[in-house]
Amino acid sequence: MTSLTYQKILNKLDNFQEYLGYLYQLRQEIEDEEKFLSDFHLFGNTERYLQLSIQTIIDTSHLIIIDLNLKRPEDNYGAISILFGKKVISEDLSQKITRMIGLRNLLVHEYGEIDRKIIFKVLSENLKDLELFKKEISSFISKQEKNK
Repeated sequence: MTSLTYQKILNKLDNFQEYLGYLYQLRQEIEDEEKFLSDFHLFGNTERYLQLSIQTIIDTSHLIIIDLNLKRPEDNYGAISILFGKKVISEDLSQKITRMIGLRNLLVHEYGEIDRKIIFKVLSENLKDLELFKKEISSFISKQEKNK
């Protein structure tokens, strides 16, 4: 891994950790689903930080693919598939991240049709999946640096 790519990924992961921190703070503010659904600050901030977190996953995935000189994917789903195929991430994580990319696409392109109950569920139950991405990518880039 080039030192430039390594630094770019570290910067992305720093941003990612910041976004996750905000999501955990937002989760603490939730008393129940009804409050979440009625508080535009809560669901609006949650949607934004989920979008940024998932975009960071996408960007990081593409950086790794470029650095490893792998065939460019046709889409973001393909990027995750490539990382799984090269054993950068686990199969379980690749499935979870693929669903997250679908959520990001809704947040970016279909924002008028977002089911806020899904956003509530992701915030309540799926932040650990985002943490797992960071853990697996950190492990991968650490191994890459050691093998230089």
